[in-house]
Amino acid sequence: MDEHVILNHGDTISMDHDFIDDNLNNMNWWIEKHNGYSLREAVEFLIYKYNFTTEIKTELNNSSQEGKKRKLKNNYYNRLPLFLRPFIYFFYRYILKLGFLDGKRGFIWHILQGFWYRFLVDTKIYQIERISKESGLSIQEVLDRDFGIKIK
Repeated sequence: MDEHVILNHGDTISMDHDFIDDNLNNMNWWIEKHNGYSLREAVEFLIYKYNFTTEIKTELNNSSQEGKKRKLKNNYYNRLPLFLRPFIYFFYRYILKLGFLDGKRGFIWHILQGFWYRFLVDTKIYQIERISKESGLSIQEVLDRDFGIKIK
């Protein structure tokens, strides 16, 4: 889920060519992995939206790639309406960033990672907020009771 490698010390090398991660796991593995990631990302969104903690906001001052992406996500993507966001993100990746040139496998990748996954995150956000509203429980209580996630 938006993983970034941060090196505090040691040597690095630059590569002259693209690095291809040719994952050999099957689609069931990938879907299960992203199902878990989507819940983590939904929780991260809710933490930020409802200001449960300041940990996430402190990263916005970071000038690293991670900090810049976090700033774009919090200042633009997260402010878009739920369920519209995946369509816009897919359009950006597949049309504007020329993802359509990636062939059939690229199309599958952009649909699953750029649309389906983002739609799943929005669905989980919607579900958690709906349960909270209908049950009268706080977001934190719903996360704890229904998902086993404790938020401070």
